[in-house]
Amino acid sequence: MSSPVALIATAKLRREDIDAFTTWQGRHEAAAATFSGFLSSDLIPPGKDGHDEWTLILNFQTADQLTIWQHSAARASLIAEALPFFIGGNTGQAMAGDTAHDTSVTGVTGMIFSRIKPGMEGRYREWAVRIQAAQTKYPGYRGIYLQPPATSGKDATWTTFVRYDTRAHLEAWMTAPERATLLEEAEEFVDNMELVRLATAFPGWVPVNATTGQGPPDWKTALLVLLGLFPIVMLELRFLNPTFSAWNMNASLATFIANALSVAVTSFVTMRLFVRWFDWWLFPNAHRPADTTLKGLILLFMLFIGEIGALWWLLP
Repeated sequence: MSSPVALIATAKLRREDIDAFTTWQGRHEAAAATFSGFLSSDLIPPGKDGHDEWTLILNFQTADQLTIWQHSAARASLIAEALPFFIGGNTGQAMAGDTAHDTSVTGVTGMIFSRIKPGMEGRYREWAVRIQAAQTKYPGYRGIYLQPPATSGKDATWTTFVRYDTRAHLEAWMTAPERATLLEEAEEFVDNMELVRLATAFPGWVPVNATTGQGPPDWKTALLVLLGLFPIVMLELRFLNPTFSAWNMNASLATFIANALSVAVTSFVTMRLFVRWFDWWLFPNAHRPADTTLKGLILLFMLFIGEIGALWWLLP
């Protein structure tokens, strides 16, 4: 069975050519991604340790598939186009193993998962070239990792890791008006985009808005937690506590088990469902009515009343 293989290239650039190079790299990655066996690409800029070279990594499933890319006319044309940018480096060395997303690169990372509308992959690739070029201009940029979906279909997801040296610099890019404009443009061909960061008081339960880089207000998340937690606790009081009492279980241990079950059901069942169902309320955008928040509160109030009524006679 063939092992993944990586093509690693380095480049020393003139400062005035960096913008042109990063734009070129986006087209370089887009071209490589059209070849069979392409797995992912990684772009790592120079570090602060005296290292003055940019590093480009392309991962392919097999050495034969990488060889086809290396000998292709498309790659030859792109390399010829980029040569004026280089004052040093090498055009690529093949190495065994998948070097996907080198975690040794320091800094903080924003992880973006995108589902593309059917037949719009070409538009997405062209757009990705431009947004990659834009983010390199912001202070603290430490590189990007891009992985196309392994399979096709409506659930196929593109994975992007954007790295900056500090959380403040990552935040500056995530909230930049330039990025917001590009994301608005992407609505034409992106079906869903999710940004994963620990940027809320409920990390792991609620994602952040891919456009703003912010999570929903904590009070909204808290209401959804309550909506799911109340019936869980009531059912535990009715069915679980009598069982523990019959077993003469220590109160501390019984409470711990009940709390563990409550947290598990909340984390893996109720909040996952509620975040999906109340997405329109958690992340209202400019295209939604101004009274979206009020409508969500009214709906939640009705659901709370329904839960209380349904469980009114549950306990003796």
